[in-house]
Amino acid sequence: MPTIPGFPQNWLEEHKRWHHARHSMDLNRLPTGYGQDFLTFHRAYIRKALEWYASTGQDMRLVAPWNSVPEPIRQAACYDRQAEWRILNRPDTFANSDELGRFIEASGLHGCMHQEAAALYGEPDLLDFDISPRSTVFYHIHGMVDRWWQNWEGLGRFREGMPYWSGRFYREDGEVLHYRKQDRTWWLASPETPIDDLATGIVQDGVRLEWGAVGDSTAFGSVEDGRPFRVWDSDGDGRLEIVFRHPKDGTWWEGSVHSGRLSWIPIRLERTGLPSQRADSLTARSRRKRKIPT
Repeated sequence: MPTIPGFPQNWLEEHKRWHHARHSMDLNRLPTGYGQDFLTFHRAYIRKALEWYASTGQDMRLVAPWNSVPEPIRQAACYDRQAEWRILNRPDTFANSDELGRFIEASGLHGCMHQEAAALYGEPDLLDFDISPRSTVFYHIHGMVDRWWQNWEGLGRFREGMPYWSGRFYREDGEVLHYRKQDRTWWLASPETPIDDLATGIVQDGVRLEWGAVGDSTAFGSVEDGRPFRVWDSDGDGRLEIVFRHPKDGTWWEGSVHSGRLSWIPIRLERTGLPSQRADSLTARSRRKRKIPT
């Protein structure tokens, strides 16, 4: 079912307007800000569209992001595998997410995936900005691109001095994972609904976060030292994981939160640089929860 039935027409128009406003730009001379705009727009767009899609009761597996780009597409003449390798394995070479976004466009990876997927799946909608979001394959592609951005964000957050990430790590969307480099501990916060002030009846601004130290990564040294580092859904279970390469022996490790504890397992990388799990495990220490209002 490549075409999504009943896809909202106004959302097709939104995607069309975004691309038509930028269609005349030279991909080799994209202006500063274009890359950030490209990544931000499509992240928000696919999240909104997928929320609607889920609400209709359709099969979410049909719109899941690729874990890796299909090999027939990677073998196409237009596909720059060296560019893909840089995105996956050297995200530290991009100064910011704007540079990453412009690189994805200028390297031709984005356009090539649309072009070759249209042929591979017999889905000509992917070649038309006006209607491509009504194709299920559109979400394979842009979910994959968003994972590339998440790949950069894992390391980029350290560079920007903001070692926290938002998403579903354990139970719900909107959780916040924070790395405290002083003692190499990891803290997870869950958002709470603002509470009415019983004396005034006024709802306080902001939300209250319930923080808990879920574990540490002391055994692996300073994960903010520039090693390849990612925060994304590496196994497709709908929850985010921490993934990094140990600089001493080159092994890759994945951390995920289960039963309120951060557990680490060694993983291996597929040829494209995406992780797949292996069985052995090492569990980090768990700490008692406490509440911190923000």
